[in-house]
Parts: sequence; C-alpha cells; structure tokens
Amino acid sequence: DGAEILHKASVSMQPGQITAIVGASGAGKSTLVDLILRFHDPRHGRILIDGVDLREISLDSWRRAIGVVSQDVFLFNDTIANNINVSQNGASINDIKDAAKRAYAHDFIEGLPDGYETDVGDRGWNLSGGQRQRIALARAILQSTEILILDEATSALDSESESLIQDYIRSVKGDSTVILVAHRMSSVQEADNIVVLQDGEVVEQGTWDDLLILSGVLANYHRIQSGE
Repeated sequence: DGAEILHKASVSMQPGQITAIVGASGAGKSTLVDLILRFHDPRHGRILIDGVDLREISLDSWRRAIGVVSQDVFLFNDTIANNINVSQNGASINDIKDAAKRAYAHDFIEGLPDGYETDVGDRGWNLSGGQRQRIALARAILQSTEILILDEATSALDSESESLIQDYIRSVKGDSTVILVAHRMSSVQEADNIVVLQDGEVVEQGTWDDLLILSGVLANYHRIQSGE
C-alpha cells in the first residue's frame, strides 16, 4: 500500500562476525532479511556489498553465497540424504554425512530405521521440529555458503536443539558471516553486533553488554523475558 516499512535503518555487517537482529513483531526484521536476499530492492538508500551496490551483483551468484535456515523449514517428501543434497546435486554420501555431523544431525539420523535413506514425509512431518531445523542447517553447510542467515530458526526449538545450533554458530565464527534474527535474548548474547529494530528504525546497535548498560529497548526485552 506504499507504507514505509524500514526507514532510518543504517546497518553495517562485518565479514566473519555474528550480527543479531532483534525487535518485536512488525519491527521490520523480515523485511531487512528479504532485502539482503534481494526479494525486494530498496526504494531509497542502497545495500552495499564490499562497496558495490547489490543491484549490480549477479542475483544467482549472490544467492548461492547465502544459506538460509528459517523457522518454517521446507523439506521435500524424500529421503534425508536427498533433502540435505537439494542444493548440491552430485554430492557424495560422505559429504552429506560430514555436513550432517557439523549440524549435529548425524547421530539422530543414524538412529532412524533407514538412516540417511529415511523418508521424511510430506514437509518433513515424520521428524521433530528440532530435527527438521538441523536438516536445514546441514543443507546450508553442504552448500558451503559464505553468509548464513538464521531467521527465527531457534524460536520454536527445545533447549537441546537450540544449544546445538548455537554450538555450530560459534564454530564458524570468523569463517562465515552469520545474520541471526531472533526473539529470544538468550540467542543473541554472543553476537558481535546486535541491531535493535523498532517501528522500522534502528534504535540501538552494539554489543550485549553495551546495550544492557544503555538500559533501553534491548534491556527491556531482556527484563521481560527473564522475568526480572
């Protein structure tokens, strides 16, 4: 309808670092991710990649550089191996297993009756939410992406699954650029930079400790979630 969703939103994301994006529903988090993925182009302002306007970069090469794990994981009604391998036709089973190990999915897959040949069912409903998320993460790892976007990927997970995905994020810090969109404050505490969105604006930006000292929007989210 022409309404501005994001405005006064200037963010810098450094290579090899973890940037967390937080904010209430409707703050503009998903729109920011869509812009990064170039589902939309900004009406005003620019998105620069190493100083180059994103609109000048090949869309195919740009999206091949990005792995996305979202809250609503889409799995095909096929085997686990084929679901992991969907973006890398021709990958060997050893490559698939290596990606699953790095995503902390290998052990539960091996425990299934048919292992990597287990059919996940329509949209993956034969698996739990945490298992589906780890399959999606293995898919992104196999793709060898330079940028990993986790869009509310841990919001509906049990504590064990969330902890395992957090372990992977720590392991790739310095090698991959991670963009972490989250509601849970526990998910963003180790980020190098936290971007706080409110009504389409970046209202705070900094490390966890800096923003707690600021006693602003993020500190208030933390107080509400922790019950303090």
